[in-house]
Amino acid sequence: MTFAGLQQAPAAAATLHGGWNYAIDSFTDGVTGTHIGGGEFEFYGIAIKETSDKAYVAINSNLSLTGFAAPGTGRGNVNYGDLFFNFSGQNFNTANTNRSLFAIRFAEGNDSGVGTTGVYSHVAAKSVTSTNLGFRNLNLYNSTVVFGGGTPSMGDLAADDPYFQQTGIDTVLNSIAVGTKVGEINFLTPETLSVLGLDFAQFNATGSQTIGFSFDKSAMPSGAFIANFFAECANDGIAIKGSFQPGVDPDVEAVPEPSTVLGTLLAFGVLGIGKAKRKNHRQK
Repeated sequence: MTFAGLQQAPAAAATLHGGWNYAIDSFTDGVTGTHIGGGEFEFYGIAIKETSDKAYVAINSNLSLTGFAAPGTGRGNVNYGDLFFNFSGQNFNTANTNRSLFAIRFAEGNDSGVGTTGVYSHVAAKSVTSTNLGFRNLNLYNSTVVFGGGTPSMGDLAADDPYFQQTGIDTVLNSIAVGTKVGEINFLTPETLSVLGLDFAQFNATGSQTIGFSFDKSAMPSGAFIANFFAECANDGIAIKGSFQPGVDPDVEAVPEPSTVLGTLLAFGVLGIGKAKRKNHRQK
């Protein structure tokens, strides 16, 4: 059952700013040991930008790509899980069962079931929380945050949104189990992200780490999606709603074909000549 005393940040639509689509998470729902909010596992936001052929992803958090040292875990280190994209319109578990998920492994040292970083299709997800001393389900995570005085959220989704399974054992599916690699990712420096217009500070999302990468949009479908990731221990997570448009750069207005422009000019020219002739005729 869902924790009855759950207090959570309201889910909000993703916010467009400077060409980026942002989802901002609660700043007080990262769990680091007994500390709630602001610790190593605090995720502040995710942002996605697209051009006609590229997609850009940026993450603001306190967790570095090298992970967090944690003796007693499988590798002695807890990292980011993988980033999942769901274009199916179904909840996460249904899309997972149907192998219709796409995913990106961006943290090279994590427990992903695929061998290298990159973009993957036909993905099945798994939970790696038990080997990372993490939460067995989201209901327990939410309860822990509330008991510690924090406010749980999932960015563009409510903390207890039924998009994710909330109860059960090892039900936080946060890592790729299997998938087919369909593309590479290219990491971006904070300077490059700034040139691209990224500005988490606009939303007071100022974690110690800003991680960014790009990939070819052709590796994924067009249309609406929900994207999400969790820490490998499920000590925080975030989701964003967005969409990819086929071959369209939202930052650039469409430019008419030269033949269209010429036809329009000729039409105006003919109209102008006609008006001039009528005016001369009336003056005679």
